[in-house]
Amino acid sequence: MADVIPNFDPEDRKRKAEAATAAADKAAPMASTPIKYNDDGSVAWDNMWDSFCVLAKEGGPAHRATLLGPDETSDVHSPGYQFAQQEIIRGIYLVSGLKAQADKPGWIAVECQSEGMAAWLADAGIVENVQVRNEGSRLFVPCGERFGIKGEIKNVVTVVAKTTHYWADHVPDEVKTTMKIEEQLSGLGRRIKKLFGRP
Repeated sequence: MADVIPNFDPEDRKRKAEAATAAADKAAPMASTPIKYNDDGSVAWDNMWDSFCVLAKEGGPAHRATLLGPDETSDVHSPGYQFAQQEIIRGIYLVSGLKAQADKPGWIAVECQSEGMAAWLADAGIVENVQVRNEGSRLFVPCGERFGIKGEIKNVVTVVAKTTHYWADHVPDEVKTTMKIEEQLSGLGRRIKKLFGRP
């Protein structure tokens, strides 16, 4: 007589397997979208995505499995760095309408509409596993001379596309208004301290 496994429930086993798969899928990085090109061979950043998956900050998969940071030791005059810098700046403008410019080695500065927007994008971007930070209304994204079009350049542009889409279309206006008021109060506090000679 075969051994009987006590309390064996095939449906329970199936549910547990599905839950484990869902948890693994949630922890896995976001699937890559194929790159689309314009007729002139340039990347069609503004025509790459029809929709975006849920931000990692909201429980979706992170864009990358590992953290992408800046290469601050890059030769900023090298052809590789110049290409990466120009393509990230171009891509950011095409996907978000935001203007960006070169900053310190390894960084590109993106001008946001407010300090609140820059802070929110930085918080959302770091959870996507791209090292971003903000100072005032500027968002800083990484760059490097070894950044490739199908890898790191695309990672940076994708995270800006994804986070700015969520900021514009999913963050409630009340939240943005509250952040704007906090920003104004913080600025007023700094001016008062300066007026009285306090740091």
